[in-house]
Amino acid sequence: MRQVNEGFSGPPGFYGFSKMIVMAAGFATLVLLSACAAAPSAPEDNFYRISPVAAGTLKRSLNAVVEVEPFVASGALGNRPLLYREPASKVLRGYHYHLWLEPPSTLLQNALVSYLRSAKALTMVVTPPLRATPGYTVTGRVLRLEMRRGKRPAGVVALELSLRREGDGTLMFVQEYRATVVSAANTPAAGVAAIDKAVGDVFRRFSADLETALERKARP
Repeated sequence: MRQVNEGFSGPPGFYGFSKMIVMAAGFATLVLLSACAAAPSAPEDNFYRISPVAAGTLKRSLNAVVEVEPFVASGALGNRPLLYREPASKVLRGYHYHLWLEPPSTLLQNALVSYLRSAKALTMVVTPPLRATPGYTVTGRVLRLEMRRGKRPAGVVALELSLRREGDGTLMFVQEYRATVVSAANTPAAGVAAIDKAVGDVFRRFSADLETALERKARP
């Protein structure tokens, strides 16, 4: 009696065709794995801060509590990517992986607070969250905060800074301060170093105007 194979044998050449499919799938998987292994890793984010330090103390101690508000930074100036422009171009671009540690409005506020404290001339330098009762308030607006690339790279800074007396709301002064510092190279790190020096120069001149305004007020 002839035995009957109950399993499916398939048409002629079926198993050979199946083997080819398995081999092709294995080859495709190998190609995908090789491509993944060869693909470059994504660049890491780099974060930068601004931290200029006062070169020295102010000429005299001033009996004043000064509050520094967050700076106003509109549009792209308020974003964290570092901004740069090419020579003879008015177009600003932002780096993808080079960022300020904080938004410029907070970054510059904290930098100015630290700068004024290091000058050791004011009774106290505070920020709004401390809920102090300041005699004077400093407000700032970012006009330029960028790198200039090319044969003569530089850090370019322009800030509007003002001092207001809290007792009667008198605007003591408002001034635009600009500074350009040559950069050592066309790199984000070198550009940030130049911006840091430019901000320090702006803060130095603002501190001198602050001292003059408070001294004038202190005179009988």
